[in-house]
Amino acid sequence: MRSSSKSKRLRAFIAILCILIGGGGILAVNTLQFPSRQIAAETAAPFPVNQTEAAQRLAAAVRFPTLSGPTLDPAVFNSFRAYLQTSFPTVFQHLKSETIGHSLLLTWAGKQPQNPGALLLAHMDVVPVEPGTEKDWQYPPFSGAIHDGFVWGRGSIDDKSSVLAILEATETLLKQGYQPPHNLYLAFGHDEEVGGKDGAAKIAKALQQRGAKLAWTLDEGLAMVPGSMIGLQPPIALIGIAEKGYLTLHLKVKSEGGHASMPPRETAVGILSQALTRIQAEPMPPRLAGPARELFAYLGPEMRGFRKLAMANLWLFESVLLKQLQNGASTNALIRTTLAPTMLQASPKDNVMAIQAQATLNVRLLPGDNQASVETHLRQVINDPRVVLEAQEGFHAGASPTSSTQTPAFALLQRTIRQTYPEALVAPSLVLAGTDSRNYEALAKDQYRFQPLYLSQADLARIHGTNERVAIDNYAQAIAFYGRLIQGL
Repeated sequence: MRSSSKSKRLRAFIAILCILIGGGGILAVNTLQFPSRQIAAETAAPFPVNQTEAAQRLAAAVRFPTLSGPTLDPAVFNSFRAYLQTSFPTVFQHLKSETIGHSLLLTWAGKQPQNPGALLLAHMDVVPVEPGTEKDWQYPPFSGAIHDGFVWGRGSIDDKSSVLAILEATETLLKQGYQPPHNLYLAFGHDEEVGGKDGAAKIAKALQQRGAKLAWTLDEGLAMVPGSMIGLQPPIALIGIAEKGYLTLHLKVKSEGGHASMPPRETAVGILSQALTRIQAEPMPPRLAGPARELFAYLGPEMRGFRKLAMANLWLFESVLLKQLQNGASTNALIRTTLAPTMLQASPKDNVMAIQAQATLNVRLLPGDNQASVETHLRQVINDPRVVLEAQEGFHAGASPTSSTQTPAFALLQRTIRQTYPEALVAPSLVLAGTDSRNYEALAKDQYRFQPLYLSQADLARIHGTNERVAIDNYAQAIAFYGRLIQGL
């Protein structure tokens, strides 16, 4: 019997060894056959940019406090559009210019206007400076100061640098006698920061009504970031091929209220707090799909060692990767619908029990999720009928469709990035916030989101934050990017 038992164990060991050897072979083959998706881009001729003059024009643009939302001042936007007309006279002489609301639409007629055209987007509006933080700015927020090789001020990155860079490139190309092969539209919204319903949405409606045909659009959304953020050496140019949706939910709990000196065993605040604790303990499930999966398909071949092996064999290592991605706020948001408690309301006085307690959840929807799936998850997790879910009226949007990486437009973007930033790796990804692109979904099947700026981790923190600034040489490269992109149409 002992001999038979040993024999069985030996045969089992040999079987496991064979499986491991065979599996190892599969892993090695998959890794060796994990091809790079980076394209070789021919060296591009220098695109003429006068950095000093371009920086001065951007700095002057920053000085217009083009705030959207309740603080919108029509006179400021009128003055800003007038400034653009003065600064780029050739553009406004040769392109059809329309003011839609406070937004601006420019149409550059192509040689073959019957073919589908392209649309370049940016927005003129900026977010306000948080009250009380003005003193923390190295230079006043709307000074448009030029110091230490930077243009400083609100909008210098988000998003007047895009507006001005597109116009700088267009002005230069027009002076060279260039005409695009098909219609090219330049759309500059005035309320992107508050949803774009009076700007981009109305521009899109106007284009639809006149039968405009678009093959693709390009907006802000992602940029070029340090490769060190995910363990790579070269910088990574991320092209957004989709963006997350936006939804606001309220959690409400009612109780009898009363005097705080005689609190009941359970209060509205307590019940609501338990619900929030459960929500944060059980987030929406992660998944590596769509843009996130494509991101690693593009970056995986550029990795080395075990990381490359893991990326080439996600059939085995996907759970490990998901676990790692959940450790960082930005990477966690890449793989799941996020539920962020942002506001709390309860009693108006410290000695009064709340009759109603309310929490606000800001929900960013991953493609594939929707309001119904989020509410189902929340009800299961909270498991308390006393907590009522209500969707906030007003702005909300589902996650966008995912654009293709197999189109001539994506190839053009990839090639233009490599011509402008030869050291960069290019990869598709998911935009975690929202852009004006969502308003043009009915006009173009493929929508891409890339701002041609290199942004360090410190720069990323400056967007909507304190001491927003853009490096002058970086801004000049953005102008060259748009110039080459238009030439490559």
